[in-house]
Amino acid sequence: MVGGGAVVVALAVAVGMVVADGGPDDIAAPYGCGTGTVDHGTAASAPVPDGAADFDGDGHPDLALGSMGSVADGAGGGSVEVVYGAGDGTRVDRCQYLTQDDPGIPGGNRDEAFFGSDVVARDFDGDGYTDLAASVFDWKPSVIILWGSEDGLSRAVRVPGTDGSHVSWGDDPILDEQLVGGDFDGDGHADLVFGLGSGKGLLKGPFGRDGTPAATGPVPAPRRPAPDVAAANYDDLLAGDLDGDGVDDLVSFHDADTGPEVPWRERNQPVSYLRGGRAGFTQPEGTRLPDAGEGAIGDVDGDGYGDLVLSPRGGDASRSSVTVVYGSKTGPGERTTTVDRDTPGVPDEEPQDEDAVFTGLDTGDVNGDGYADVVAGAPRWDVYGEPGPEQVLYLKGGPDGLSGAGARLFDGDDLGAAPGGDADFGSAVGLTDLDGDGHADLVVTAPGSDTVDGVAHLLPGTADGPSTAGVTRLSGDVFDDTEGLGLLMGGGEIAH
Repeated sequence: MVGGGAVVVALAVAVGMVVADGGPDDIAAPYGCGTGTVDHGTAASAPVPDGAADFDGDGHPDLALGSMGSVADGAGGGSVEVVYGAGDGTRVDRCQYLTQDDPGIPGGNRDEAFFGSDVVARDFDGDGYTDLAASVFDWKPSVIILWGSEDGLSRAVRVPGTDGSHVSWGDDPILDEQLVGGDFDGDGHADLVFGLGSGKGLLKGPFGRDGTPAATGPVPAPRRPAPDVAAANYDDLLAGDLDGDGVDDLVSFHDADTGPEVPWRERNQPVSYLRGGRAGFTQPEGTRLPDAGEGAIGDVDGDGYGDLVLSPRGGDASRSSVTVVYGSKTGPGERTTTVDRDTPGVPDEEPQDEDAVFTGLDTGDVNGDGYADVVAGAPRWDVYGEPGPEQVLYLKGGPDGLSGAGARLFDGDDLGAAPGGDADFGSAVGLTDLDGDGHADLVVTAPGSDTVDGVAHLLPGTADGPSTAGVTRLSGDVFDDTEGLGLLMGGGEIAH
């Protein structure tokens, strides 16, 4: 049971009937869906926490959930569910449901377009409102930017001339292209990267309202990680400042051994590091990172350098471990910490099956002590995987780095997720301060399936970590209540 009386939002609504601003190019407007109320003509009493998304500029942080499920007229067409914060704990004010069926969004619903599988929240045009970039694969990989405004996300445009990845040792990346945001040249403007090994994979901000970047630049292809890696899938891309120079760096994830038949110890999932800089990206010699399937970046030990948090794969790594490669003046260094279920303070026993690995990670300061904490989700996403508990692990940062002290474990069953391993609780996790109280709140998605409704769980952050008191549960029915649709809400990424 959820303690403290969870707020359940399950309001079925008619989507797309209201248009923001009334203009012909506007997209479907946000609509009331929650228990909080906000006067959108009045500024908040405090500014939005640094780095948090605020699509409508009201001072209350917002969220966007990328989903890879089905939409009307499109199996796997993809959608984005936007949640506007009320500034009152984890309570929700308004919601917005975005698909390519919307006349204001370029393209149209189609099978396997996966609109919104990657979502990035940044102020791309410098007008003070957070915007949202979303990847899409309608005929070829591309990027759509949805512009923030006083009314929320209100207009959309496709970024012209985007390219895909060109990695000689990479498998065909057409449906595996990755989108990430950051400031990769240190000019203070938000940039995007969309295409490893592309001469124009770096899209530099500020962006024009027609989607045109201020300039483009090359993104080098990572070097082949080992002579025996003939080819590898391109799985993920991560951005953050790992060397403290004020410029974001890139970390890419690849899978050279796909398929459940590969034994755990023989898994080969290389990770590459590209250092950002004012003169462009470089790949430092001698940087060797542990194989991993997922990552996040945050300053876990408070030394001013971003640390690389990884979910390891293969070798002697335990199935449910988290490894931190600490940042330094020269980037991710040799100092590491690994925490697993055998670490003192970490609850529960080590699972023995590979389906319990962490596939979602994020960092943020939950307890307000100035150190980034870590959350890791184990949703058992594989439909052919072993049944078992779907869980999220919370680990605290501190002056000595990551440890098991004060660790917490959240089970999907305890939070009202669908029983029997059908909810995929923990598919995506995010940490963001939704009410500006100095404690990052925990967002956990459980995308479900065509028979199990997706749910996003919003847990308040406290001095003791995420709390199950005052949880807000946001049902997929809020966005589209078509029976059997398979929305898979939050099955992609969380932008915050």
